[in-house]
Order: sequence, then structure tokens, then C-alpha cells
Amino acid sequence: MSEKKWHVLYTRSRFEKKVYTLLIEKGIETYLPLQKTIRQWKDRKKMVEEPLFRSYCFVKVNAKDYQLPLTIEGVVKYVWFDGKPATIHEHEIEFLKKACNSKYKIDVVESQNFVVGQKVRVDRGMFTGYEGEIVKLNGKYNVLFKISHLPGSLLIHIPKHYLKVL
Repeated sequence: MSEKKWHVLYTRSRFEKKVYTLLIEKGIETYLPLQKTIRQWKDRKKMVEEPLFRSYCFVKVNAKDYQLPLTIEGVVKYVWFDGKPATIHEHEIEFLKKACNSKYKIDVVESQNFVVGQKVRVDRGMFTGYEGEIVKLNGKYNVLFKISHLPGSLLIHIPKHYLKVL
């Protein structure tokens, strides 16, 4: 039996949670990074969980079960990178889980919006040991963490005194 790997599924718009639920029901190991955010309506505010990456869901499957997620309603296709299915490393999934469970503010940004900056390692707090790239946005220092084979990166607002230049 081949080794299971994390793959990236592209879903219909606003179908991420439904796809996640259906994958779980089929017994497929899956992960949907969610972030709590406050939504404003005319008459009220409400805390809701929204997908961190719009139209993306992660599944951990082996070669034998590779086609199974494509049968789920709302799944469009697998994401491909350089002519091969995009795979995400286990430590990157763990990083996403840790980031989503943290109290830090997280933004997903397109990497090309930033000029390449200094490489840093977080040496304090819950992200100790992770390496990223420092960027300055609106006068504040932030760390950009790249997740392989995804169109965006995570921008996490970490105090600059938590960082060490490599």
C-alpha cells in the first residue's frame, strides 16, 4: 500500500465546508483551515468561522484512493503544480493547524505583492522555530510564511522582538 500524502482540492466557490463534511462522511482524512472572524450585518455582528483559503480543502490519500475525493459534490479538481498534483508536507499542515488555533491575526496574501526581505526565525511564542520572511505592512513588521504549492502565503502579525534574523 502506498504512502498517504496531503493533496490540495479545488472546490466550487463557497463549498469548502460542505466538501469538508462530505469527505469526512466518506472516511477520507481531510483538513479545512478555518479562521474566526467577525461579520457585520445591518442589525448585528456575529463571530463566524471562514475558510482561510477560499475554494481549497486538503485531503490525505494514497494512490489507490486518489480518485475518490473527485466524486464528492462540490469538488472541482486537484490542484496541480509543475505538471504534478500539488502535495503539502505534513509539517506544513501542522503549521496551518497551529496558526489557525492561535490568537494571532492571519491574512492570506499573494506572495508577489511583497519585495523579498530578510529571512527570519521565530524564537519566542507558539511559532518558535518556524522560518519566514519579514515584510513591512502599514508601518508594522509581519512575517510571511510560504506554504508550498499554494497560491498564497500566510501573513502573521508577530511582534518583532520575537524574531531573530538568520
